[in-house]
Amino acid sequence: MRHFIASFVTMTLLVAAPLVAADKPAKNDKARLQGNWSLVSVEIEAKPVSMDELKEARLVVSGDHYSFTLGKDRLEITFKMDEGKKPKSIDLTVIEGPEKGKAYYGIYKLEGDTYTICRSTEPNKERPTEFATQPVSGHMIVVWKRVKP
Repeated sequence: MRHFIASFVTMTLLVAAPLVAADKPAKNDKARLQGNWSLVSVEIEAKPVSMDELKEARLVVSGDHYSFTLGKDRLEITFKMDEGKKPKSIDLTVIEGPEKGKAYYGIYKLEGDTYTICRSTEPNKERPTEFATQPVSGHMIVVWKRVKP
């Protein structure tokens, strides 16, 4: 009987463990970034971009893959994040589309359901060091909001 009870408890823990883990928040930013995002704002070289034509932009993050769509346009990107840097860094490499093979270096912050990235507007340029754009800086800030299911 004691063996049966021990087996039952062990099986219950094994079955319940994934359910408990699902309630815990994701441990790293890559895991927290997974999902669907809608565009909130874009600023390029200290100038806000009108959202009229961008309001339908979507970002889907799955694994280490970004899929950006705007109307019929699509851009496929892989990314690598470094949470140990201050500010946190992200490297984006285009894997499909007109800029295939080009890399963009940026910084990011992930606060709740808001994802903010600051990066160069041109590939292979120096990574920004702060979340700010200046005229002629060649930097842009993009803010995304998580789409709730």
